[in-house]
Amino acid sequence: MTTPTRTLVLMRHSEAATGGPDHERPLTEEGLAHSRAAGEWLAQQVGEIDLVVLSDAVRTRQTWEAAVEGGASAREVRATETIYEASLDHLLAEVTHLPDEATTVLILGHAPGMPMLASTLASSDSPVEVAEALDQGFPTSTICVLEADREWLEVGAATADLVAVAVPRG
Repeated sequence: MTTPTRTLVLMRHSEAATGGPDHERPLTEEGLAHSRAAGEWLAQQVGEIDLVVLSDAVRTRQTWEAAVEGGASAREVRATETIYEASLDHLLAEVTHLPDEATTVLILGHAPGMPMLASTLASSDSPVEVAEALDQGFPTSTICVLEADREWLEVGAATADLVAVAVPRG
């Protein structure tokens, strides 16, 4: 039996307001527009997502809500405090514990975790122009799409192909 290709989409939340408790910072109007543009991009480039795992911070929840307004869709959405301020090791553990029936998963979180995870998972076989896009930084609303021909439990450092990097703006 062939293992289906796993698609892992990593996304950084959109632009948030400054001030106040970090966990409670809402998106700016520009951040909301960028999130809707990200949702449009996800709908066109990724399609329906099996599972979204996102930080329970206000800005990540609002990013997903606005992405849905833009056209993104998912069968299941889980908000968890464990993605907020998660270390690279914790994020890698999240990936390896994803349910096997979910072949397309989006993890929506924060910097520096999302850029570190993308860089760690991306294999050296990734197309140069895509890898170079990741090297340009990971501003708010950045989306990285990685694919791996293995079970989630086997996904780790340099085991996924980085197939797309986008920074949608609305």
